[in-house]
Amino acid sequence: MLLAFGTAGLFTALTYAHPALAAFRPWLPGDPVPVFAKLLPTSAPRVVESDDGQLTVAPAAEVVPEASLTVAASADPLVATLAPHPPGVPQPLIDADHRGMDAFYRKLALAEQGKGTARASQWGDSTIAADGITSTVRSRLQARFGNAGPGYLSAGMDPRWSARQDVVVTAHGEFETFSLLAGGGGGRYGYGGVVTTLPAEAYVTFTGPKLADGSKLVMKHFEAWYQVGPERGDWWARVGGRGIGSGSALADGTGDRWLVKDDAQGYTSASVGAAASGPVTFYGVVMETGGPGVVWDALGVVGVGTRSFTQHGKTHLTNQVSHRSPDLVAVMLGGNELGLPVLGKGDGSEYIPYYLEAIHRLRAGAPNSSCLVITPLDQGTREGGAAHTKPNLSRAVAAQQKAAAQEGCAFWNAWAAMGGDGAVVRWGAMKPALAWTDLLHLSSAGQDIIGQMLADAIVAGFDEWKAKGGATRPVPTAPGAL
Repeated sequence: MLLAFGTAGLFTALTYAHPALAAFRPWLPGDPVPVFAKLLPTSAPRVVESDDGQLTVAPAAEVVPEASLTVAASADPLVATLAPHPPGVPQPLIDADHRGMDAFYRKLALAEQGKGTARASQWGDSTIAADGITSTVRSRLQARFGNAGPGYLSAGMDPRWSARQDVVVTAHGEFETFSLLAGGGGGRYGYGGVVTTLPAEAYVTFTGPKLADGSKLVMKHFEAWYQVGPERGDWWARVGGRGIGSGSALADGTGDRWLVKDDAQGYTSASVGAAASGPVTFYGVVMETGGPGVVWDALGVVGVGTRSFTQHGKTHLTNQVSHRSPDLVAVMLGGNELGLPVLGKGDGSEYIPYYLEAIHRLRAGAPNSSCLVITPLDQGTREGGAAHTKPNLSRAVAAQQKAAAQEGCAFWNAWAAMGGDGAVVRWGAMKPALAWTDLLHLSSAGQDIIGQMLADAIVAGFDEWKAKGGATRPVPTAPGAL
């Protein structure tokens, strides 16, 4: 039973039962259900919720030329190198002398030469859980630097609320799942913020990406991330139908373990499960080609904020991140925290310690990694029949920019990339709509625009870094410090 997502579902139901919670409704009647919407192209028939709560398929939306926005020109010379994605407003990374991204750029340079893998991990809320923006960034970077595989995949993926655009996840059996959103995992939620206990003989299968020619991406590196502890049984792992590992998860104390196979003989699908002696608790799997290229992990959990990461035991999260060893820690949080009292005071600077604590927890296991802070997207609220941007959003963006500077992270203003104040209203008025009427979420087309602009900013920063010396530049003495 998916307890964590059940709790989230209960709260979602309450938002429709009580008018006072209307601002928290994830979608309104007539809007595509968030994750299903991402799985469909904008012009395809849409899965929508009717007034009585039934899911139906609506006709395809009429495709009308997008309206354009008039925006002020940026003084940053990098903007001239960024492609237009109307109605988006191109935004470069703010990263003094590329110090915040240096470690990741060095790995990109090696991948470009066919010599290594550049791994990025992006944490966030529902925007990341749907793998909308992240799927576009992943595709763009893999197209240029090489496809090194889908990377880390949570074992507790629930198709109603999370997805990966390049991987099919099939569950077999009844699971018990906990996430950072609702707690209950005893301080151990794994790398992706989700932990799943499989009962005896239950298992999960991950089918890898298809290539442009219709063939499957062949992978050779595999990892199974699981938990040991009292009252646990035996586990197993297979790739391409072949058993590659098994063992007991029984232990006196609770701890984390990893099965790592660097040459898994080539496979396109993998499975992990509990034997007849189960249960067994899994965090997820890693699927990579073993060759050069880029991996972009999407580690989103619906509803989380910066304080959610305190649910992790510090040692547990540090060990999880350390084992994955990402070259880039990207954080896109804050959209669920705009109602925090600290953001309503003064310029919102009291929010900075909350944000920094989350970054510190994530970077503790990868202190030499690059770091990228990405702001929330524009969000709106309705008052007196009029829709406008939530009043604390500008304070949150300003506070996150200050936090990025203090931590030595690069900064990307996703709010400005949408067009700033009132953008979600304007995007929602376009045909086809680029944002839904909840004033919180973007359509698949809207998410793609943001993903394209973020990928543009990363690539432009990398190209400028190379032009200014690239890997011949001295490594920053304090990685990421500005």
